[in-house]
Amino acid sequence: MRQTCLFAIPIVLLSALSCPAQSLPGPVQEMKSFYAASGSLLAMDDHTLLIEPRMPGPICALPADPGSGKTTWSLFTFPLASITVPLAAVDETLIAEDVVFTQPDARESYKPGDVGDTTMVVIVSLPGKQFHTLTYDRDKLLQLGPGPHDPSVYGQAPDDVEAFGLTFADHTAASAFVAALKRAVAAARVERARN
Repeated sequence: MRQTCLFAIPIVLLSALSCPAQSLPGPVQEMKSFYAASGSLLAMDDHTLLIEPRMPGPICALPADPGSGKTTWSLFTFPLASITVPLAAVDETLIAEDVVFTQPDARESYKPGDVGDTTMVVIVSLPGKQFHTLTYDRDKLLQLGPGPHDPSVYGQAPDDVEAFGLTFADHTAASAFVAALKRAVAAARVERARN
């Protein structure tokens, strides 16, 4: 019995030491993992995220057939260097996932039934709330060569938006990100109600 207790002490101490490494709440850590292929996600605190998409973001083409038999297209681009997301400001009922095309010739080569290569997740704020962003000029950024550049060269500027989009090459990762985001928003609201 005494040997068992002595053996358990190091295990308990190691468990206690590993706790600080798990500083991000579960859903936020999951979101960080699911978004890793598209950009970075940092927890500024338990209630606020900083999302930095890979630049330049793709142009997303979304096909629609309003019943006329002719496909129409909506084009979206999200030239965002960063987005500050207070979780309690997210309207989790309006998060949308759309499968989109990002190939330059998508509109010309599209045939009805084709499935896009990217999932676009659109996140909307609650009424009266906004997300703080840093935007950039996509065309200026594309003209620059490789290497670090001063943000002023590609027109980086602050802006406030009511919605933004994130892109995921993996549809499963996008859906898992959305589920984790909804859990994180719910947890932030509960925490806010307590305070």
